Amino acid sequence: MSKYISPNCFRNIAWQSVYIEEVKVENNNLYLTFEGLLITKEHPLNPFDTEWETNEAILVFYDFKVLDSGYYDCSQVPKQFRDYEKDCQYVEIPLLKLINDFTIVTEDVKEKNKSFFEQTFEGFPWNFGEDTWGYFKLRYKRMEMIWDSFHNE
Repeated sequence: MSKYISPNCFRNIAWQSVYIEEVKVENNNLYLTFEGLLITKEHPLNPFDTEWETNEAILVFYDFKVLDSGYYDCSQVPKQFRDYEKDCQYVEIPLLKLINDFTIVTEDVKEKNKSFFEQTFEGFPWNFGEDTWGYFKLRYKRMEMIWDSFHNE
């Protein structure tokens, strides 16, 4: 049994580039495992008076549905600065194929109500080359962040 379980706590995760170590889908739930996640000092389960990193953490998205999943292929774009939506070709692919080797750089809760959350995640889908930018959008009923300890605790 996990020591810390925090429901729907995205506003208390200080997102920085985080690599998805493991992906699992079971009973219509999506499990994303990270080496660690940085939580804000305002997080109700953070005992420190500053942002602090957890050790291994799992995000569980319950009753999830993939609304969009793919990447922007910019390999043919010679520009140094790219507008992914204008300059690059969007390639739609299944979520599990996209996030098999993925670093999340940013996330955004697009919609939240009593029934569900809609959230986007963007970052680097390493399996598809360095000139790509990945994107996926999920709808889920609730999320939990689960971990057992803090880094250097």
